[in-house]
Amino acid sequence: DLFQDAFGDATVSADRIAFAIASYERTLVPDQTPWDAFMAGDSSAMTANQQAGWDAFKVSLCASCHTPPLFTDNQFHNIGVRPPAEDTGRQEVTGLPEDRGKFRTSTLRNAALKSSFMHNGKLTSMGQAIDFYLEGRSAQFPDNLDPLMPLVDIPEEALLPLADFLENSLVDPRVEQEQFPFDRPTLSAGGN
Repeated sequence: DLFQDAFGDATVSADRIAFAIASYERTLVPDQTPWDAFMAGDSSAMTANQQAGWDAFKVSLCASCHTPPLFTDNQFHNIGVRPPAEDTGRQEVTGLPEDRGKFRTSTLRNAALKSSFMHNGKLTSMGQAIDFYLEGRSAQFPDNLDPLMPLVDIPEEALLPLADFLENSLVDPRVEQEQFPFDRPTLSAGGN
C-alpha cells in the first residue's frame, strides 16, 4: 500500500526502496540546535561560555575540516588514529597510496550524543577527542598524516568552553529526545 501511495503502483524494487530511503534521509536535518538559533540572531541561544567555545573553535583550525554549518567537509583525512598499514581507510576503496589511513570527517552535530569517537570507537568522551587533536601535533602514527594536524592548537583556557560548545550547542533536542523526524521508525513483517 505504501509503494502504491508513493509511486503510483505497488511494485517493490531495489530502486524504489533506495528512493524511499533517500527521501526519508532528506528529512533528517538536525538544524534546530542552540548554535543554529545563535547564528540566526538569537544572542541568548548559547551561554557566554559556549560562545567563547565557538570563538575558540573558529580560530583553532577545527573548522577547517569540521566546516560549519554541517560541521564536516565531507572529505577524507588521516588524523593518525591508527597506523595506515593496519587500517588503510579510503585506500581500500580507491587503491591510491595517498589515501592510506584516510577516513571521512564526521559531523560534530549531535556528536555529544555519541558513546564513542573516531572511526574505530577508540575514544569514549568529547574530552578525549579534544585531547587527541592536541596530542595529534606529535602524532603517534604520522604516516600520511594530514598536514593540518600538527597545526591544531587550542589554548588551555579555551578547552572547557570548547567542550561546552561541542557538547551543548550542536545538539538538536529533537534528536536527543527522538522526536519527529528523528523518532526511530519500526519495521514490521506480516502486515502489522
